[in-house]
Amino acid sequence: MVASSPALAPLALFSSSAAMHAPLSLPAHELASVMNFETFIRNLAAMYTAQDNETRRAVTMVVLEAEDRMGAEEILQIGVGLLRVSDHGVAVQAYGAVLLRRAVASGRLAAERVPYADIMMWYLNEPSLCRLLCGDLVDLITECMLYEWPERYPHLMELICPPQAQLAKHPRKVRLLSTLVVRLMDPHLGNVPLHRMKQPKRALSAHTSVILVETIQALFDLYTAAGGERSQEVAEPTRESIIDCLTITVNVASGVPVQRWREVGLENTLSVLVRWPPVAQEALAATTALLKCDGFVKSTTALDQGPLSLVAAVLGCVEACVMERNYSTLEELMELLLEMPNPILEAVVVPVSQSCLAMLSVPSIYLATVVCHILKRLGDAAFAHINALELMMRFAALIPKNKFHPRYGTGELGKKLSEQQYGSIELFERGFGEFRGLTGHLLTALARVYPVVSNQFILQLLTSLCDGCGSAEDPRTSSGFVTQQSNTFCEWEATQFLIDHLSESFRYSSDYVPQAIAALVAKQTEDMVLCPVYLNMLSAFWGCRDDAALGVWEGTLGIICACLERKSSDPYDIDVRSARKRALTLLVTACSQHGARLVFFCEPFMKKLEQLLMMPSTMPQERTLLYESLAALTNVLPADEGQRRLQSFFTPVTKMLMQRVQAMDQARFDSIIAAQTTDLQGERDVLRDGVVIVAGVARRCKICPYLVETFTELTPCILRLMEFIHSLRPEQLPAGYACILDMERDVREQYLPGRSRKSMPRKNSWERARLILMELRTSLYQVVGALNTFLPAEPLLGMLQMLAASAELLPTHAMRSLIVHCMFPIGTTHVGLIANILPICGAFFARVARRAASARPEDDVIDKKQLFYLSKDVYTFMRRQIIEKNLLVGKLALAQVAVEVALSMLESGSNVSEASRFIDTVVEATKKGCSGNSALEAQVEELAVGAFGRMLDFSGRADDAVLPFKDCERLLFALADVYVDRYPEYTAALHSRFPRDRIDELHTQLVMSHRFDMKRRRFKDFVLQETRKNVNGV
Repeated sequence: MVASSPALAPLALFSSSAAMHAPLSLPAHELASVMNFETFIRNLAAMYTAQDNETRRAVTMVVLEAEDRMGAEEILQIGVGLLRVSDHGVAVQAYGAVLLRRAVASGRLAAERVPYADIMMWYLNEPSLCRLLCGDLVDLITECMLYEWPERYPHLMELICPPQAQLAKHPRKVRLLSTLVVRLMDPHLGNVPLHRMKQPKRALSAHTSVILVETIQALFDLYTAAGGERSQEVAEPTRESIIDCLTITVNVASGVPVQRWREVGLENTLSVLVRWPPVAQEALAATTALLKCDGFVKSTTALDQGPLSLVAAVLGCVEACVMERNYSTLEELMELLLEMPNPILEAVVVPVSQSCLAMLSVPSIYLATVVCHILKRLGDAAFAHINALELMMRFAALIPKNKFHPRYGTGELGKKLSEQQYGSIELFERGFGEFRGLTGHLLTALARVYPVVSNQFILQLLTSLCDGCGSAEDPRTSSGFVTQQSNTFCEWEATQFLIDHLSESFRYSSDYVPQAIAALVAKQTEDMVLCPVYLNMLSAFWGCRDDAALGVWEGTLGIICACLERKSSDPYDIDVRSARKRALTLLVTACSQHGARLVFFCEPFMKKLEQLLMMPSTMPQERTLLYESLAALTNVLPADEGQRRLQSFFTPVTKMLMQRVQAMDQARFDSIIAAQTTDLQGERDVLRDGVVIVAGVARRCKICPYLVETFTELTPCILRLMEFIHSLRPEQLPAGYACILDMERDVREQYLPGRSRKSMPRKNSWERARLILMELRTSLYQVVGALNTFLPAEPLLGMLQMLAASAELLPTHAMRSLIVHCMFPIGTTHVGLIANILPICGAFFARVARRAASARPEDDVIDKKQLFYLSKDVYTFMRRQIIEKNLLVGKLALAQVAVEVALSMLESGSNVSEASRFIDTVVEATKKGCSGNSALEAQVEELAVGAFGRMLDFSGRADDAVLPFKDCERLLFALADVYVDRYPEYTAALHSRFPRDRIDELHTQLVMSHRFDMKRRRFKDFVLQETRKNVNGV
């Protein structure tokens, strides 16, 4: 302890009425000091009273330069001297505390030289001190205590928080204690020096029990004195003391065992305060922060009723926040629930599910998405505690497209919230897609649990559906159809989405179904934009339990065939073609997935399909789908009859295809694709139709001796076409046809925000060539994927080696089709070829990463969604075929390939969220086979450290266009979790990149942080700061 000067009593020294007077006679150096002091005061006064910014800036620079020139002794004299001055204003007097605090924090003045004991007594006992001065004194005392307590000033807590402290009567003690607790309980660089992080925190931890008891008692006393639950507002000093007490409580309680919370009355206190209007928001924020601490989340006693009452108390505030439109607090509450472990959520399922229902009344897609995540985790148990019909209605209010769009939204509040919560159209559209996917899952589960309620709601939807002719306000296409931006289309599309997922109930109940069918039939429309939506709603009834009794199949298929028989004035209109194509794909679905239900009228239905094949209005591409429907129907016929029917149309197709391909070389193939003459155009159509029909038969037909023989004969032809199509080079095509290898410009532009589909015929020969090439490519991939069961691994390996050289050049849309429809089926059947398939995927994403820096903005918009879904497909394949089948056990080479693919997808920006989890899973799966093999264990560890390092590099250096800040934050949070869970496994990745002293500081911060969200934030800040220094050469 440092004793104050015996010549100066505390209150005399720092009395607010004392003034500084220079002696009449002083030595020269003391006189100069006094003159410097007077000059410093004048400059401070000028700084605080200057009327213009230039004068204030100039005087401020003079003051700061004077501070820089001061020695420790001079700082002490001037700082203490300023505290004694009162006749130059409060700001000048308070600057003394600021000057001393800066000097102590920077190390220019030892804390032991500051008369902090006298200053503390002055602060605690002088009633006339103003707010500004008190605040700066608290900061100064706290800074000194970081160095002096507990070694040289051990009785600090006896002074400010002894037992029976009655803190409610001493608001200054509460403020000082609050500041100390915040600095000491959550130390970090810039807040607490590294070498002083442990000693003061340990000393504070020894007093946590007393502090917690006294603070909770103070909260009770303040609450009672303010009038208790009857009071609607409190005086500002009381409110500030309550907030300080809450701050102390949260920081101290996070470091004590959870079972201690009930012993000191913590749950009861916070449960009362979160419902008390004057400080409800602050109490709610404090309780939320407390529930995020490691002690609660990881404690085995967290499922006790006491701690869970805090969760229930927090959730009890949701409805009030919804009514008050306190959306920021709602976001915090939902994110808290999202981060809670499943056992805690399941233990409070009633308030959680009811809070989720209340939250869905907010027109926010972001909040609704979080609610859906929580309800999905709770499962069917959540539905038992909420009104199913009300939940359906609230989902229905959020489902319509563009209702809450940041640019096109029709709901003003929802539009505003979308702007605030997503920040960009792209992020909103991605978030809305996620919301719809989650909602669909929940609606299906809800329909399964409450089928009668679901059927009733479907009837209500169809009865209230607007007229299919549209309204006068709807924008129209050139053909007079409503556009997809019209209110009519948005309502129809939302209804179709809801029915599609709620129709799960038809499997369990037929209540209200006849009325729903009648209501849907009454809504028939001739609008070709609405027609696909209407047909989708028709198909939802195919899952009815009593389909035959209700005449579902005859009625729905009759309406679909009537749609195809209808003649249009403009067959090239894109909406007409889309409607016809949807009708045909539904026919294929009916025949392939529900064929057994069509047996009772199979013969007349096949004749109807054959009639449609012969109709002049049926286009060639449409005929291939009709052939596919016929092929699928042959599966439900008796075996001999089915094979005869299939052979009647499939054998001629395969013969024509083989004859043409056998006589073909690369030059001939190139000329057929370009098709600059009428004869070549005919050849191209036959080639395309033949491959498409083969693909349809391969997809839909059961394997029989006839098909085995036919496909075996056809295999060389198919592999030859694969080689031709991947050997196409722009320079070998006729002039003007090089563009056919890329996606059509008009089609690409349709993916840009704000663009709509265009109704226009394809006039250019190269546009037709591009379309046919894409159809041919896709069908070939599907054929190879289907035929891989007939093929040995050797020819497929040769094909993969050929693809490795050419696949990197494919556009995104073609590559996704190749990977999903061709290579993944091969890998599923021939496990040994997976190691040859994955490098092709990795090379493609590596090219995407290299191209990202020079890509046009519109390219990024168009490709990003396709790349994201392709990355999801790749991850799904690797999990199912490698991890779930335990192929990685001890297989380092395969693990290296899988990790490289994941890193390539990450560095391309295609999928940030899954990389770290997947790589960690791969490493752990590979380690299972390394037991006893130290060399292999070392190699696996090297692989893990290298991958972790690359993810660190990417997170710190990637461009914002590739890695937006939110994605960067999520990635670093995931890396922080892995780093802490696997410590010290990944320290080598940090040591090779960052200074050792900074890494030691990070480790100390991670140890001293009680809450997992703070650990993540510390790690994120460290990586970003250090990487920025490395990039800037610091």
